Amino acid sequence: MGKRGQGYGSEDNLLRYREHRPDFLDNALRQSLKAADGVFKWVYPPRHLGTGEYREPEGFDFVQDERVLALWRDFWPQKGKQPTWDAVVRLTDQSKTEWILIEAKANRPELCSSPCGANGGRRKISKAMGQVKEFLNVHHRFSWLGTYYQYANRLACLYFLTQVAGVRARLVFLFFYGDLFGDGTPCPGSEAEWRAPIDACHLTLGLPKRHCLSNSVAEVFLPALAKQRSG
Repeated sequence: MGKRGQGYGSEDNLLRYREHRPDFLDNALRQSLKAADGVFKWVYPPRHLGTGEYREPEGFDFVQDERVLALWRDFWPQKGKQPTWDAVVRLTDQSKTEWILIEAKANRPELCSSPCGANGGRRKISKAMGQVKEFLNVHHRFSWLGTYYQYANRLACLYFLTQVAGVRARLVFLFFYGDLFGDGTPCPGSEAEWRAPIDACHLTLGLPKRHCLSNSVAEVFLPALAKQRSG
């Protein structure tokens, strides 16, 4: 998710949904996750930000399990900024707890990301990505450290939680459509218009249509609530 805009952008839309249409957002997530009876507890963002200090969750501190954190330190470099999450939800369903990790997008360029900028930790990241690619049957020649590095490392985080740490988790890509940026940033106007850039991402990463994490990855499409009218 990019820097919050005033009246536009993925962060602004997500926060507006949390504040003004929380039930609609929860129901959209429930439907996508097939968790009609589950109980949602939003770790971040809270429904009302107020004047408090809030930061997007980094890494997996929110799991509050030293075993998981130790495994994460072995899997991923700890220097520099850890992967951050636009939203984190704890889902409880039939006495089972599951973490829902959410990545939000509102425009086409946002789906792309800067290449991996790690220096000292690049080798460790590359090794982790290699494990994930092998698990998903992605050929090693597809680079996961380039244009779609953020999307790739989100899959790596999901792989880590579910396959390395043995933690129940799912990853949701939340796509807003119909947003308006004052500088004319191209924003898909519908779910259908999101498909081409998403397919381009999958093609560039070498992801097959179905892979071993497919059942743990969901896509949710919602109309933008925040709309810039001048810029």
